Amino acid sequence: MQRRLGRCAGGVVEGWPSVVHVDTSTQWRGGQVQLLLLARGMAARGAEVGVACPEGSPMWEALAAVPEVVRIAVPAGRSLRTPPILAGLPADLLAAHTSHAHELCAVLSRPLVVHRRVDFRPSGGWKYRRPQAFVAVSEAVARIVRQAGGREVHVVYDGVAPLPAAAPAPDGPTVLAVGARVPHKGHRYLAQACALLPGIDVGIAGEGPLLYPGPRWLDQRPDVPALLAAARVFVHPSVEEGMGQVVVEAMLAGVPVVCTDAGGLPEVVGDTGIVVPRADAGALARAILQVLAGEHPPVEAARQRAAARFSVQAMVEGSLRVYAAVAAAAGRG
Repeated sequence: MQRRLGRCAGGVVEGWPSVVHVDTSTQWRGGQVQLLLLARGMAARGAEVGVACPEGSPMWEALAAVPEVVRIAVPAGRSLRTPPILAGLPADLLAAHTSHAHELCAVLSRPLVVHRRVDFRPSGGWKYRRPQAFVAVSEAVARIVRQAGGREVHVVYDGVAPLPAAAPAPDGPTVLAVGARVPHKGHRYLAQACALLPGIDVGIAGEGPLLYPGPRWLDQRPDVPALLAAARVFVHPSVEEGMGQVVVEAMLAGVPVVCTDAGGLPEVVGDTGIVVPRADAGALARAILQVLAGEHPPVEAARQRAAARFSVQAMVEGSLRVYAAVAAAAGRG
């Protein structure tokens, strides 16, 4: 990474550190979406920012359209070649966005901020005492990080922009779930709920290895706005969930939400959605029927809550405040 302060859009704001974000994943999921929004937002505010990620990954390709953000190629996953690359960069601090990135950055002496998105309990130990600060996507995640030994844990909610308006998808289901087909998303319980919802079209959009009988499997869809426009209920059946960006998208789209009590989901919907116990197919089915009967909180209240609490601007500015505080405490300047 080369110093390019004079080329950052909007000019340089004194007191903001130069930051290299580290994402060792080759996937494109919620964490990568948030990192792209964060890097773009930081650059637009005049911060010097780079992203270290695997060359050819979805993140690498997405950043090609953001020339004000410096791309640094690092190997995917847990590679011992990554720390020397990061050590040679003239950044004031590193920001790790994956578990492997956390481990690889922790062996360096550079000030470190770790972004934590998941609510499963880590083993703790030195790895969690090493960073100067953590950024957690919900209070639920923050509690887990503190229990693992993390210090200076700050809650910065994901930033979610409203999806573009779209005509309803012709094949859109009445009841929609969106998420990777992996165990912690809880799709098995929504599939079990289908047996209690005869005649109701339940569809799940997402990629991954798991399939269960009952719902329609829509695979990865580029037209989520159109699916939301067709849906009468949005369901998020996770058993573990740091926050749930797609739930905010559904709220912004005006679709009534049913979600579980996993992780940060209750913080997201508050009293504007229906929250049921995780891993409970019967509770999911009853809540879906309740919404279809018109018995749910006003969707406008949900829309207003989502717009007020989960803006991209708030996410970028909250993250920048954490970075600036860590750099100042480390004696930058």
